[in-house]
Amino acid sequence: MEFPKAVLFDLDDTLYDHLHSARQGLIALSRRHPALHQVPIPVLEERYSQALEQLHLLMLSGDLTQAEARTRRMQQFFSSFQVSLTDEVALAEHGLFRHDCDQAFEFVRGAEEILRRLREFEMRMAIVTNNLVSEQINKLKQLGIEDYFDVVSISEEVGVSKPDPEIFMITLERLGLQASDVVMVGDSLKSDILGAQAVGIRTVWLNRHSDSPAQLPPGIAVIDQDFSEQEQSILQILGPPPYA
Repeated sequence: MEFPKAVLFDLDDTLYDHLHSARQGLIALSRRHPALHQVPIPVLEERYSQALEQLHLLMLSGDLTQAEARTRRMQQFFSSFQVSLTDEVALAEHGLFRHDCDQAFEFVRGAEEILRRLREFEMRMAIVTNNLVSEQINKLKQLGIEDYFDVVSISEEVGVSKPDPEIFMITLERLGLQASDVVMVGDSLKSDILGAQAVGIRTVWLNRHSDSPAQLPPGIAVIDQDFSEQEQSILQILGPPPYA
């Protein structure tokens, strides 16, 4: 295994703990609405995730505006608990939800330290992420890590989303590197890992939930749950020393 010249990172739930942020937003939401008081948090998370996945893709493809996607997301979420919201109320609820999420910004455990370690090694780094430019740049600024990255490739700006190989190829072109020169770290098997593998990039799967897929494709290194085991995480990302 050759020592990489750059590390590519996904952002949501790889560096930025989106799960934690959304959970805090949903807890606050449930406190505001009697119909949600007795609903277990995992159920709220599942219902919100379902609405997010369906409508987020439509927003990224341009079929819905950001406001339309946010409105429908809240309406779909509440309708799963037999609560109807007007467009105006749904958009206002999303605004409150986002405010509560923004108060709970934090790193995936150990991620900040990993970035600092890689910077100490003078490792080049890039972000490859799906979402709107304004959303993702705000997350980088909130976390205080926007200066860590030589390249930031965001699907809205690039014009394609992971797992499309094109977003990885564009990132490589911006770095001036080949696929064999880099490693991709991400939490999504489909978007991050299989997408990067399709262009020949070595991959490290951050298995946030300790999942056990029926068949893990060959050649994938795995970090379990988070980066709290610093030395093991560095070993999986960079391979054996020469960096020690």
